[in-house]
Amino acid sequence: MPVPSELRVLCRRLATTPPDELPRLCPVLVGHVSRCGGPLSAMSEGEAKDKVAETPVLVHKLNTHITTLLNGKNSSGRFAAVCMVKAVIDVGGWECLRGSMTWIRGLISILQKPDPLVSKELSIVTLTKIFMLLQVYQTLVRELATPTLPSYVTACLQLVKPPASGKPLKTPMSFVDSVACSLSKLVALFPTTMRPFNAQIRSALRSYIAPTSVDSLVVPQSLRENARHLFIMLHYTAPKSTSGEEWIKAIRATIKDSHATADQVFRAVHESCQSATGYRSQAVTTDGEPSGGGDSADELPSWSGVAAGAERLIGSLEYLGEYLRTATKAPVTLPLGELLDLTARISLITLPSSEDAVELNVSIGRDEKADLWSALPDIHVAATRLHTAIILRLGNGAIPLPTEILDQLTRIFDSNRHIPSVREAAYALVKELVLLSGPTLPKLTVDSLAPLLQSCCVDILRATGHGEAKAQEQATLATTANGSSSKPKDPSTGNADAFLTTSTTSAAASSIRRTDHEASALALLPFLLSHLPQRHLSPDARGLLDRTAILAGSRDAMLASCLHPYKDTRGRFYPSILPFLIQQFPRDQSVEVLRTNLLRSARGGASSSSQAMWEDPREGLDALLKGSINGGQVEEEDVELDVVMDYAVEEKKVGTGAQSGWQLLGESSKMDVDAAAPANAFFTTAAAQTNGDRFGEDVASPPSPLKRKASLVEPGKPKRVDTGKGNDVAADVVIMRKPQAQPGAAAAEENSDSDSDSDDEGSVQIDMTLEDDEEDDTEE
Repeated sequence: MPVPSELRVLCRRLATTPPDELPRLCPVLVGHVSRCGGPLSAMSEGEAKDKVAETPVLVHKLNTHITTLLNGKNSSGRFAAVCMVKAVIDVGGWECLRGSMTWIRGLISILQKPDPLVSKELSIVTLTKIFMLLQVYQTLVRELATPTLPSYVTACLQLVKPPASGKPLKTPMSFVDSVACSLSKLVALFPTTMRPFNAQIRSALRSYIAPTSVDSLVVPQSLRENARHLFIMLHYTAPKSTSGEEWIKAIRATIKDSHATADQVFRAVHESCQSATGYRSQAVTTDGEPSGGGDSADELPSWSGVAAGAERLIGSLEYLGEYLRTATKAPVTLPLGELLDLTARISLITLPSSEDAVELNVSIGRDEKADLWSALPDIHVAATRLHTAIILRLGNGAIPLPTEILDQLTRIFDSNRHIPSVREAAYALVKELVLLSGPTLPKLTVDSLAPLLQSCCVDILRATGHGEAKAQEQATLATTANGSSSKPKDPSTGNADAFLTTSTTSAAASSIRRTDHEASALALLPFLLSHLPQRHLSPDARGLLDRTAILAGSRDAMLASCLHPYKDTRGRFYPSILPFLIQQFPRDQSVEVLRTNLLRSARGGASSSSQAMWEDPREGLDALLKGSINGGQVEEEDVELDVVMDYAVEEKKVGTGAQSGWQLLGESSKMDVDAAAPANAFFTTAAAQTNGDRFGEDVASPPSPLKRKASLVEPGKPKRVDTGKGNDVAADVVIMRKPQAQPGAAAAEENSDSDSDSDDEGSVQIDMTLEDDEEDDTEE
């Protein structure tokens, strides 16, 4: 194996380049190292003594240069050395790890020197990678990790430890985030070595678990998550087999702390519900502002004020969710009842309304109550996300929970449905619930989801440009009662650009932006069609879902609708939206499989208030969005639908074999009704002949009522009528009755028709009777 030229270049560059110029060459040098993995990972004892002997010499020279730079006095050279160590460790494997003791000590020394933070952060990343790679080799763990890991943890904690004087920490939050992430990874790998640092870690990072606005630091979300993950992983350090007990003790302490915080935050409301798990609310005074927390290492920092208390409660709920997302060292017993008891207490606190008035504490001022109502939606969002974490953690073990969780979600959603973050969290939770046990939900529970279902469709239509909120009344134009227009007093208060906005530009602007709650609603739509029991949905609810799927162009939702046809309580099927699916996705493989294998039969359909959708899915959509569906009264925001569509429904072409399949299903789905008047047994259209032309298969006509003959009409002889293939044939219903003509005239007419009849495939054979009026026309 020849010596890589990159190895020679590395040795020459490190030997000849001044240390101050090495940082700018680091990308080039790291690239050379990545191509020298073979020589760096080769066993030195197995090398031959001939020409290949140059390779171990160059490898030894490279390691010597790196060690010299790492222990040198130039900070730029040390930074370049850290980069080189990281690159060599990544490709060198065991051969480089076993000789890395000098590098480990040099990297730890950088953490204790006044080097730039970028060098220290890179040293933390490199040391974390080395310790993680060492964990596989027990011999190297005893020789390298055990002696050096305590020094590394001590150096890290010294950098992030808050000052004793109470002044804010000068270390950037991004560096603290790197330390928390590193320690959380090492706790699980070296629990025995990390055990003595348990209390120091809690004391140094406790202020990042659930920070509040009264704190002197602004904690980013990534640091909160890493600090919570580290605190939860500390149960790994428990002696012997007590890790499960430590985990249960820690999560119950967090639940209790959440209840104590809720006692202070919700003191403006008289809570009528008692805890089902035995928690007794603490006595709360109405003097001063609500407060909590403490200064001990086992408590979170102190807070004061409703806003800070709400942030602490939100942080505690997120902390509980992290408990459920973090793997444990041993099997644990989840206090599920205590968690649901906490979320039930939170869901019962809703905004005061005329329908469900909340009993308020008259001794609390108006300002504190306003602060509570403004912070309550965020608390509800945190509780909803905790529900989602419970479902994801338990999986099939959470099958008994959806009904109770949906009850809590319904209260939260009805109170805060106008807030996008609440809708986003609700959509995500409902998606997991219907995936878990959607087909088994009772009708009462499905009916309670009607407001959420309608809001989901509204958000999707707005995101796709088919529904826009009504604008406020323009100050530049006021319409009087008699229909005349009057100018406003101050023209400068009007918005002149509002007159230039068209439906096309509005739809284009809406299609560009896609917020989190709109994306969550679009992800939920297919599961509402595939996992909810469709028999529990009203025709209007199912029609709204189908319209939304078509207008949004959601392939998954349209496929789910076709695979789960709607059938009402009388056993009647509604028309499928398969033609729209084929029109929008003609080359999709799954759609082609569905089209060619799904046995389509035009069954007698039932009519609903949304029957007009079968011609145009936009027709009547505004009424569905503003009205009530599935028995649930919905107070939706005023919505003005944008009638611009991205596609057009095909026009009827009768007699040409090109009629839209959607219209075929619409025509053939008319419900048979028994009426007092005799039904016409020969009701037919020319469109019925083209059913097989679009989809390549025959479509059966719906069953017609029992044929009846009038007492004054004689049975006529079956006769063929040529429908023709021209484009000017009208799409009217053919209704003919046979006149009581003379035998000679009838015979002459038969001879004339027999000469003009053709046997092509465009003709049909029907029974018909002619009225007396047409007899006069024939004689004339």
